[in-house]
Amino acid sequence: MKQLQTIGLCLFTAVAFTACKNADFKTTASGLKYKIIEGGSKDSTKTGDVLKFQVIQKISGAKDTVMYDSYNTMPEYMPVQQLMPEQANYSPLEVLPKLRKGDSMIAILFVDSLISKKQIQEAQMPPFLKKGDKITFTFKVLEVFKKDSLAMADRQKEGEAYQKREEAKQKAVVDAFEKAGGKDKQIKDMEEYLKKKNITAVKSALGTFVKIDNPGTGAQVADGKFVTLKYAGKTVNGDKQFDANTMTAQVGSGGTIPGFEDGLKQFKEGGKGVIYIPGFLAYTQGAPQGAPFKAYDALYFEVEITHVGDAPQQQQQPVMPVPQEAPKVDTAKAGGKK
Repeated sequence: MKQLQTIGLCLFTAVAFTACKNADFKTTASGLKYKIIEGGSKDSTKTGDVLKFQVIQKISGAKDTVMYDSYNTMPEYMPVQQLMPEQANYSPLEVLPKLRKGDSMIAILFVDSLISKKQIQEAQMPPFLKKGDKITFTFKVLEVFKKDSLAMADRQKEGEAYQKREEAKQKAVVDAFEKAGGKDKQIKDMEEYLKKKNITAVKSALGTFVKIDNPGTGAQVADGKFVTLKYAGKTVNGDKQFDANTMTAQVGSGGTIPGFEDGLKQFKEGGKGVIYIPGFLAYTQGAPQGAPFKAYDALYFEVEITHVGDAPQQQQQPVMPVPQEAPKVDTAKAGGKK
């Protein structure tokens, strides 16, 4: 079951916080200040129950900053654990057993207390935390499950709903990008790049450009096939290499960016060439951490197909996973130059 970090609990709404900020707060054995706003349920929470709740984390100091808001993603789930007095660790976890369905809880941690209790080191604090700050937390309990299996099933359902929402948001981003002329502009930019470099490449129906040095003579790359290849990835802007490796991936599984899979399908085993990918077929949902390019940047990959089969030649994680978060796209600038 997914657990939250001690510092990852939070404030549930500005309304609830405003209504209770002047009320009397209680204090736990470790010194945690908290306030429970009862939701009216008479069913007590027991050890082993699983809480389903929404949660926001807010840091208050020179200015207030919301660090986490589960309302933007999906609810959190956490099993209830009774803590002995000697286990009290200056955390909202101390108060979890007191919560019932419909309850809200506001809790406050002081950074100075976290330092004095040696839960964090002042010299190693992240830049968003400073002495004198406080971290305000609130739960909003949506449900209390008596069985872990019920919580797991509910979490799966929430996850599927979240995935659908994310897909809808991403589709809206892509539609806005295309409506603003971004797709046509990127195809034209790629054609101009290839012409300038005197490169002959064939454009696929999807929009990928492929320079085939050797088509290969073995099995055809197709959806469902496991492909092992050597590759070198480079940016179109500046022709800078950002990665080179050997990988095995199943085509059609969504483990690599769309333009890469589309380009591979133009080869057979033993094939060799270059796949030129306009940005809308590359990392549209955000570049990998540390990459020298950003979302919607055009890329190309020099590839050599060494194996095509119905089973993986070697177990390896694809090196180009599909990112999870969609970027914010300025549709007014989507058709402009990068």
